[in-house]
Amino acid sequence: MDATEQVAPTTRPSSRVVQAANVERPDEFVRAVAAVSGTVPLVEGMQGYAGRNDNWRVPTTAGDLFVKRLRGERSQVEARMNRLLAFQEVLGAHPEQAVPTVRFHGADREQSLLVYDCLPDSRTAAELLADGGFDVELAYRLGKILGRVHRLPQTSVDIEEFVGGRAVGAFYALTAEDFANCSGGEVEAWAMLQHDKMLVEALERLGGMSADAPTTATHCDIRLDQFLLSGDDIFVIDWEEFRYSDPARDVGGFVGEFLHHAAARMFSELDVEAGLSPGTAHEAIMAAGEQQLAKVRDHIGRFWDGYREVAEIDERLAVRATGYAGWHFFDRLLAGAVHGAKLSAAERGMAGIGRNALTQPERFASTIGLHRG
Repeated sequence: MDATEQVAPTTRPSSRVVQAANVERPDEFVRAVAAVSGTVPLVEGMQGYAGRNDNWRVPTTAGDLFVKRLRGERSQVEARMNRLLAFQEVLGAHPEQAVPTVRFHGADREQSLLVYDCLPDSRTAAELLADGGFDVELAYRLGKILGRVHRLPQTSVDIEEFVGGRAVGAFYALTAEDFANCSGGEVEAWAMLQHDKMLVEALERLGGMSADAPTTATHCDIRLDQFLLSGDDIFVIDWEEFRYSDPARDVGGFVGEFLHHAAARMFSELDVEAGLSPGTAHEAIMAAGEQQLAKVRDHIGRFWDGYREVAEIDERLAVRATGYAGWHFFDRLLAGAVHGAKLSAAERGMAGIGRNALTQPERFASTIGLHRG
């Protein structure tokens, strides 16, 4: 068996602290951060954090700051900057909604910089889940916080719709340029998607349901590492995808994180005896899956309890959220495939779990903890 076949998806996030990215034109960086924050940054003491952007803890004459430089194509960076600033505008206009966010000092558009307070001893909810420290009452609190996000009033902020990454057409065929830039794992993942007519139809159906759904303020990139815990306080971070959209996208992102965690645990701990008949092996896998789902179902249920106490729920939200939870598996699959020459057996198996939720959301909504009671 190839080594890539033996690697199960990890359930433990890697350390957030990394070597600090080089600062191009440090004098300009210092001036920009100083202008935004009113303090003088000390570049030589900077520490890096993992992420798709350049992230730094920046010591200053008045304490530490967290500084992010958005990376990517210029049009994409501008769109993300606009969304973040639009969120800050909405939040500033409605402080009574009490959406907990880290203090924002401001932005420098020319250098694509965002400046926040730094919380050096904080942990993400993803780290707590990986370490076994994520209890059901924390899930309940996070549900209430997400409900408050979705209760933010809709105001006339200027957010240009921007679709980053590959177009929807990629579900039917990749362009020659995209194909040339894909890893072997990505080619396999896209082929899996494109050749599954039922899956593509389910995605189209989910998109149609979302288009007809009531819209709210949404984060649109909800993952457990977007919840930062510092002492007894919880903060929601990374608002660059903010928009008014279907709230099921956020609910499904949260639920999908727990389901993905359960599935990853199942495959990493699965021990099916050699020589079993296909039927017996399937029963063993199903039993292991149910055991891992039982460990997270209460978390999902308590999250849903907290969310429903605050947010307005339309009758189809749980079904759409289940569909988005299923898509979360494919989102994670595509992100991980960038680094692999081929998909592992575990990755293919996890895609199958996501497919079930995506193609049969009405059936699985209550099974995973999004009950209607």
